[in-house]
Amino acid sequence: MYRRLLSISKKLVPRISETESIALNSGTISVEQSFFEGSFDKKRLLKYSYPQLLPSSKKLHQAVDLFCDNIDDDSIHSEKHIPSYVLDDIKANKLLGMIIPKKYSGLQLNHHEQSQIVQKISTASSPVGVFIMVPNSLGPAELLLKYGTEEEKDKYLGKLALGEYIPCFGLTAQHSGSDAASMRDEGVLIEKDGKKMIRINISKRYITLAPVSNLVGISFQLKDPDGLLIEGNEGITLALLEPKKAGLITGPGHNPMDVPFPNGTVEAINLDIPIESIIGGEKNAGNGWKMLMECLAVGRSISLPACAVGSAKLTLNYAGAYSVYRKQFKTMLADMEGVQLKLASIGTETLKITSMQYLTNSILDAGEKPSVISAIMKYETTERARDVVNHGMDIVAGAGICKGPSNVLANAYQAIPVGITVEGSNTLTKNLIIFGQGLMKSHPYLYNIVQAIQGDKEKEFRHNLNGMVGSSICLMGKSIYYKIMTNVLFFSKCHDIIEKKYINNFALTSNLILLMGKKFKSNEFTSGRMGEILGSLYMIEAMDWFNNHHEGKLDKIVQLARIEEFQKIQHNFQLIAENYPIGGIRHFLQCIHNQSKIEKNIKISDIMIQDVSNSITKNKEIRKILSENTFENYRVKMMNEYLEQILEEGHDKHEWVVDEITRVDVFGKK
Repeated sequence: MYRRLLSISKKLVPRISETESIALNSGTISVEQSFFEGSFDKKRLLKYSYPQLLPSSKKLHQAVDLFCDNIDDDSIHSEKHIPSYVLDDIKANKLLGMIIPKKYSGLQLNHHEQSQIVQKISTASSPVGVFIMVPNSLGPAELLLKYGTEEEKDKYLGKLALGEYIPCFGLTAQHSGSDAASMRDEGVLIEKDGKKMIRINISKRYITLAPVSNLVGISFQLKDPDGLLIEGNEGITLALLEPKKAGLITGPGHNPMDVPFPNGTVEAINLDIPIESIIGGEKNAGNGWKMLMECLAVGRSISLPACAVGSAKLTLNYAGAYSVYRKQFKTMLADMEGVQLKLASIGTETLKITSMQYLTNSILDAGEKPSVISAIMKYETTERARDVVNHGMDIVAGAGICKGPSNVLANAYQAIPVGITVEGSNTLTKNLIIFGQGLMKSHPYLYNIVQAIQGDKEKEFRHNLNGMVGSSICLMGKSIYYKIMTNVLFFSKCHDIIEKKYINNFALTSNLILLMGKKFKSNEFTSGRMGEILGSLYMIEAMDWFNNHHEGKLDKIVQLARIEEFQKIQHNFQLIAENYPIGGIRHFLQCIHNQSKIEKNIKISDIMIQDVSNSITKNKEIRKILSENTFENYRVKMMNEYLEQILEEGHDKHEWVVDEITRVDVFGKK
């Protein structure tokens, strides 16, 4: 029987390509595995300590504060240029060497420290934040640390840490976009003057720091038509070059949404480079895809989320205070119900992505490299930060659209699409990567079944298939149990039972989606919805973990935020059920995913919205928690300094302060 099932499965289950296999085997599995198993033990999160800035880094953070104070972001945007004094300060503070060990003159920071520094700098200036973020993310330094020879490390890492080398990494090719594995850039191994050389033809696009870089990492498809390789193989290969010496062309620059950070092209036509240019030497020929996949998870988990969370926190801090200072129709904005809707959304969304950031940083600092969580982080933080900044712009209105040194939000608003687009478009991340990769990587049985099918291993196939069938029956029984319980009984802790139901049903639905055969991989509607459910489940656990570490001070915001995510999960489940292609299973999914009595009774009230809105406008302690580690310019500092006095004593007694803070003239000057 199993032999026949194995034969049938070969026609139904898609083959895993070599590049996909490398991606699946890179990084680690983390807490997301529990969602695919159908049960989440909150005690699992106890091993992840709440990340804090280290006392030993106090001097560095003071230097970062001073650095941020000296940045004139309005001038950078108006002149379309990061001035030399800012670059000098970056080098002096070793801010390009956050991930480089101290023995190479780097700062050797943990992931949370790195995240918080990038976050703070990005709130002082997005272009400067990007300039610092990139060398500390996927690029030459991390690749050298993991794969470089000792000679390469000694040659490059010290100068990278001190900013003598400004690095960039050329991955995105002209015609491949986010599909980096399909790049057409080519390097052909030849023999020239008795030495092995690689003749490269590359055309890279959207490479951050390329126009100013003097150390360029490049990726290309290596071919060896004459069989010259002694070690390594053909395939994607990574090399490191000094452009002036090697003859690489870096530039011209792109214009990314008028956000003035260096971004441009890297090109080479029939350029011969020594085989020693391969990072780690000849043995790493053809090993580039694996190298990229193993390095991508950490950078994608930290850098872009840091900028996104920073934008949300900045918006919460500024728009929350502004709505107290600003009056319209003799009413404080913070007391206008239409504004409170937006403020409440700013509060819940900022808490969600901050919680995810802190938990993920802790997971990374525990030594894990969760590739699925990194994809969730990139998508959820950048998308939700976009919503937060949009709401903030609506609240500050005219003060938001008149650009100038007093405008806190406009430049952050302008930069939002950059984070949405880079390191793989969010459309790709949501609809193909999060659930697709999670299903293959974190499901307890699927990857083993696929490998058994491809390897024609009947014994392994039987063992894992039996495991999946048994698991599915158990999950099905629990889903019916939860359906009955949430319709018949009243629970004082109804959130807990609904959360357990959703986690169980996520695992069951994942198993049933596999019955779609090869379509489960290409059905982006379903994959995108399951990816969003997975993100929401991780977010809920992260919020509980974060709130527990703040002794329940954020209870009111968490309550509203959880209901928002419950509603989103419920909506996605219903859409999946309604569109499932197999009739009998579709009816079953519709049955278990229909709203129960308890779910219908959990609603968002106006009182809840007002409570959350007031917490980020009038509660100093919560405002501080949700705007921690952001840069406050002169205007925001004044707001926070006088906020309590305005609330206690009224606008009239502090009319000059209110006018000074809220007034923006036609040039945006104070």
